[in-house]
Amino acid sequence: MSLAVRMSDGVCELHVNAPPGNVLSRALCLEITKAIRANAADPGLRAFLFTGAGKHFSFGASVPEHVAGEVESFLPAFHGIFDAILDAAVPTVAAVQGLCLGGACELALFADFVLAERSARFAVPEIQLGVMPPVACVVFPWRFGGARAAELILTGEQVAAADVTERLCDDGELAAFTGTFLDTHIRSRSAAVLRLATRATRAPLADDIRRRLPELERTYLHELMALRDPTEGIQAFLEKREPAWTNA
Repeated sequence: MSLAVRMSDGVCELHVNAPPGNVLSRALCLEITKAIRANAADPGLRAFLFTGAGKHFSFGASVPEHVAGEVESFLPAFHGIFDAILDAAVPTVAAVQGLCLGGACELALFADFVLAERSARFAVPEIQLGVMPPVACVVFPWRFGGARAAELILTGEQVAAADVTERLCDDGELAAFTGTFLDTHIRSRSAAVLRLATRATRAPLADDIRRRLPELERTYLHELMALRDPTEGIQAFLEKREPAWTNA
């Protein structure tokens, strides 16, 4: 079982356990979306908590499922997670350790609250594979501002946890740190009020995502994937070699 769903006092934890890197496959994305929608109607739901098993939060989306013939079904499945979160209108919390890359980084930084061990590292390295991260293109300018978002997306560089959140803990203390945060800021609140406040504060971003993400998905599938370089970049990654770009 790659996804464990645990409900505790109004917090629904979605715990990914897909070793070695908790990679987000299409099947896992659909499973996450299903779990969000199945629990969203609970009137006592106060938050969704995203966690990953083992040393790393997640290496990100499945690279083999980004090749032509696969990405056409993978991308809508991944983006469906964000639709489900917006429909649920409850706070989301990401508790991050180790590496948090690609699609997992997009999911974590979409969360209302990002809790992280000090040694955690975040990145959207898609540009290095000849592709782009559509969700980050919408969410990162909202979280970081346009210039910083562009730097993260266009370089794909890894950044320290302190560069993306102030809610930090020492390594090995993430579970306790998360528990204290939830008790203080989530479980002690009214579920109904949290839902209304989340919908209100998230409204501008939600409007932007619902308008722009389908546009970027079409751009990805019909313009980006029509180029040769994305196929070369993905293949080079899978073959563990440097890509030979043709700039077309």
